Amino acid sequence: MKDQHEIQGKIAKLKDVDPSQLPYSSFMRLIYKNLPYMGFPVQEIHVTGVFWTLVGLWTAMGLMGASFVTDTLAIVFPAWMSYKCEKNKTPPTQWLAYWIIYSSFYLVESSHGVTAAFPFYHSVKLTILLWCMFPGKGNGATLIYSLGIKPALQILDGFMEAEGKKGGTSPGHSHDGDKHSKADKEYKTELKKSSSKESLKNGNGKNGHGK
Repeated sequence: MKDQHEIQGKIAKLKDVDPSQLPYSSFMRLIYKNLPYMGFPVQEIHVTGVFWTLVGLWTAMGLMGASFVTDTLAIVFPAWMSYKCEKNKTPPTQWLAYWIIYSSFYLVESSHGVTAAFPFYHSVKLTILLWCMFPGKGNGATLIYSLGIKPALQILDGFMEAEGKKGGTSPGHSHDGDKHSKADKEYKTELKKSSSKESLKNGNGKNGHGK
């Protein structure tokens, strides 16, 4: 019974998701509206199913341009949603997390031979990134960031703050700045000495003139 209630709760959450916010739903709707008559009834869900099936086969088989297709789908919709957040003045929390995750994939791919070593790499990558694009709570971007990336950044932040306090200066100050400040102090000291010598000379000169 408990498992059944959990499944029903998850289904209810999926029903609450606005279909227009699903990844590339507007694009699917545009294709559906401009489809010629096929001789049999076609619904929008059929267009969506055919599109993602073709994409899945293309990336899984590693056909020419599979990497380009994956990266294009991984960039266009998130870039559009980031723009919409800025336009509507809404917090772009999900999309900030998404771009960090996408950059992590790019970092992994910078090592030659990594993608070739893993079969169906592009399909797995696109599946994870589509999960990260999913609207509402429980999307991949929020979970991966909060469970993996954020704790690592917090550890790094704590380490940097500790090092800054240990050095007696904030991390923004450099050794060059310390050298410059030391040189300024020495210059001011020398300037005071020279001015005091000049005043003594002037005083002696006046005394001699008086005699």
